[in-house]
Amino acid sequence: MQSLLSTEEVFRQLADVLSQSGYPNFLPTLVQRVAEILMVDYCLIAETSSNPTQAQTLAVWGKGKLLSNITYPLKGTPCETVPEREPCLYAQGVCQAFPEDQLLVDLGVESYLGMPILTSTGKKLGLLCIMTASPLQISDIGREVLRIAAAQIGAELERTQSASFIRKLTYRDNVTQLPNRAHLLEKLQHWHQQPFNATTALGIALIDICRFKELNDIFSYKIGDEVLHAAARRMRDELPESCYLARYSADEFALLAPVNSAQELHLLCRSVQQMFLAPLSCAGKEFAIDVNLGCALSAVPDLNGTELLRCASIALAEAKQSGHDIKLFEPAMSQALSQRQKVLEKFLLALRSGKLSLHYQPQFKLASGELSGAEALCRWYDDEWGWISPVTFIPLAEERGLMPELGNWVMQTACRQLSLWQQKGYSLPGRLSVNVSARQLENEQLVSEFSRCSSGISPQQIELEFTESLIMRNPEQSLRQMADLEAMGFSWAIDDFGTGYSSLAYLTRFRATTLKIDRAFVNNIPGDHHHNMVVKTILAMANSLNMVTIAEGVETAEQAVYLQQLGCERAQGYWFGRPVSANEFADKWLLPLQR
Repeated sequence: MQSLLSTEEVFRQLADVLSQSGYPNFLPTLVQRVAEILMVDYCLIAETSSNPTQAQTLAVWGKGKLLSNITYPLKGTPCETVPEREPCLYAQGVCQAFPEDQLLVDLGVESYLGMPILTSTGKKLGLLCIMTASPLQISDIGREVLRIAAAQIGAELERTQSASFIRKLTYRDNVTQLPNRAHLLEKLQHWHQQPFNATTALGIALIDICRFKELNDIFSYKIGDEVLHAAARRMRDELPESCYLARYSADEFALLAPVNSAQELHLLCRSVQQMFLAPLSCAGKEFAIDVNLGCALSAVPDLNGTELLRCASIALAEAKQSGHDIKLFEPAMSQALSQRQKVLEKFLLALRSGKLSLHYQPQFKLASGELSGAEALCRWYDDEWGWISPVTFIPLAEERGLMPELGNWVMQTACRQLSLWQQKGYSLPGRLSVNVSARQLENEQLVSEFSRCSSGISPQQIELEFTESLIMRNPEQSLRQMADLEAMGFSWAIDDFGTGYSSLAYLTRFRATTLKIDRAFVNNIPGDHHHNMVVKTILAMANSLNMVTIAEGVETAEQAVYLQQLGCERAQGYWFGRPVSANEFADKWLLPLQR
């Protein structure tokens, strides 16, 4: 149908609507304007690239108003015949040509013209069509209007699809196919817009896979990714539909859920734990997974998503540190975290500016009362806080990966002190004991670092102490490291024996020369029959392995006498002497070298 407008006015109006490309109502405005310019009864835009068998209308104008969008099958309709490049025209009799198209019959359509919508590379995305209730005579200007409109629609759809693809890349984690951290943060910003009742709150839980780094180290990052994918799939399949699950970090997931109480949130977290009672099957292996959860609760109207996430993170840290698998955030946790951070900052400064010191606790032969050695113990005095217990800063150093640095400092300082005592004419009978942590044994450079730290003294003067729990962290690597250090001349002592879960087979392979009985057993002898029997058993085992025994934490004469009667060779504890500075130790217990 010929437009009554002038050519200039046609293109002016077309240009006016095309300038709105990118705005939300662009397509509805365009079909209306095309229908008005060409004076046709219907104009619609349909997308066909998602499903080759059907069309989805994106905008429909008919009989002077916008109509609702519909999805319809292409088969048996004129839309099916629109080619890849050229327009398709049925100037009249379109209903007779497509009798199965009930929509055409209902609308009383007589003519049809369809124009393909293409991308910049020529891929067909859909079609733009006009229909009238009378025969259609389309002018060259009309065809040009449709061609220009179809080109602009193609550009708009291509832009929209690209934006959708980019958004998917931006907000999707490619390992688990869950929403990623960026999407989680955006979701939290808009969570308050969800429809909740007056009692509903938002619960958030951070889910941490325990010892995931070890899994990566042992099996490979590829296997680790498969475990993450399987864990995500299990949670996604079993969580209620109202829950939102995202990957928050390397081994952590975030769960958002509308809940009515802290108890309901705790039950949800417990159900997540139970999802992992059965192992995950990945790469032909079975992986038993444990999870820790830290959660927080917020009334949705007052939601501060970032703050709520921080609270859940603090609760998770508390759960991992305390050994409790689920923790709900409490304000005291934030205060404790701030205090730990302050302790950490001060400790780092003390470690790296020479503010730490070593104290030395004597060890004695029970039979003769002679000095048999000493243990070097790290001490920290802060000008503001005074003496700070190792119970406070040693676990913090372990947690933050500072034990290799601290351990090297202890070894270097202990060896330097042995050299200074010798220079002053003192002799330490036996060996000086230095503690070694699991983190240090995991360090492949430990042997070379200890060789450097101990230069100037004989390694035979040092006994390295390790705990039972250290044995089972990575026993084969520990064996290699310990054998190399033993070959250099260092000897080994098993510290706090009886409190860990070590394998006796590994104990025999470590070839330690000394076994130290933990103070937990010594504290209760001789009055407690059970502890008496434990100590007797430990002494019998050590004797059978030709190991020297040292009892720790001896605080009374009665304990010392009883241990000697049982056959324990040596002891240390407050009954014999507290840890003291190097100078005080020399004054109290060291003898001058024989000239």
